[in-house]
Amino acid sequence: MSAITLRGICAASIVYGILLILLPEGKERSIASLCATASLVTMFLSLVMTTNWEGYSLTLAETRDAAAVIESNAEESRNRLSRLVIEQECEEYIMDKATDLGLKLECVEISASWKKEGVWVPERALITAERNADAEAKLASWIEAELGIEAARQEWRYETDP
Repeated sequence: MSAITLRGICAASIVYGILLILLPEGKERSIASLCATASLVTMFLSLVMTTNWEGYSLTLAETRDAAAVIESNAEESRNRLSRLVIEQECEEYIMDKATDLGLKLECVEISASWKKEGVWVPERALITAERNADAEAKLASWIEAELGIEAARQEWRYETDP
């Protein structure tokens, strides 16, 4: 459908409406109303008859495909954002606990993975810290108990390491 034609029909409808309001009651108004109606019907039928319906259906199908892609991208973005939020909150949680234990951490990086239950779960931890065997052991067991990241999936690096 042509936007120009649709605008033309809308504009003509407004002009005809104003004309009918301004005309006095009587034959002139009835004739103008009949002419306006016939004109609008003719324009509308012309629009319907000249529309390329094959092109219209193709455009509609393309629009639906584009909408599906946008929806898919939005879902993917929501999932990625959820993962990032979970990773960030776990990192902050570990940093807070390390502070409570008296362990100075330089950096904590958490990697989360998607589980079949439909949730992001912390899977790996990369921790850069000062050497403190006692506090490190306590934090490692706490991470395993609280976040479910087994000691084997916790990688510890030390500030003195290259």
